[in-house]
Amino acid sequence: MVNLREKVAVISGASSGIGRAAAEALARKGAFVVLAGRRAERLEELARSIEQYNPNCLAVPTDATKEDDVRRLFDQAEGRFGRVDLLVNSAGRGLKASIPDITFDQWHQVMAANLDTVFLCSQQAMRRMIGKQVRGCIITVGSIAGLYSVANFAAYCAAKHAVTGFMRSLRWEARRHGIRAHTIFPARVDTEFFADYAEKPSRNQLLAPSDIARVIVALAGGCPFCIAAARTRNFVKRVYTFCGL
Repeated sequence: MVNLREKVAVISGASSGIGRAAAEALARKGAFVVLAGRRAERLEELARSIEQYNPNCLAVPTDATKEDDVRRLFDQAEGRFGRVDLLVNSAGRGLKASIPDITFDQWHQVMAANLDTVFLCSQQAMRRMIGKQVRGCIITVGSIAGLYSVANFAAYCAAKHAVTGFMRSLRWEARRHGIRAHTIFPARVDTEFFADYAEKPSRNQLLAPSDIARVIVALAGGCPFCIAAARTRNFVKRVYTFCGL
């Protein structure tokens, strides 16, 4: 049984999809959750929902591609709860387009949403954890696109491959300070990623956000048996979780 009671968790991309599911799952395990995302109304709605069973919830509207916003997010988290124990990087966006059709602006938007957010949030988390000698945990939701590449997803695959490389380096730096780092590589998940698809995959071809949240909770708890159980349960549903990558 994973117990995260009174652990302070910052979740980027918490307004929908995997981030929202992770926030709800962590809060149910007793964590103090700090919700970050650009859509303030959705964050407030999620906070009200969580506060029905866990009053230790803070919503901070945040554009995680902006350094000042991310610094303010962590300042407010520490101001309310005193420290940060856990970061879940789940912000991101997709793009389905052939290389000749990708605009330079689209390229930068995909890189910013998927890579810059991970860098900025992880940097702040490491600084705060090291400064307060917190043996914390950083979990990044990557993608199977960070391990393999396919046509018409060049920008997204490039961003997720960069996230994979960044997290590998972060892991080696973080372990010197007793900070754990994990990356999750799920296949297709039923989120807003597919909102603009002319033909969406059927539901039975998709993972649920709660599937990924279950893995995040196990990794946050650090129990090898819980991690193994979560990975085994989700492997048959095509979620690949390489812990500590």
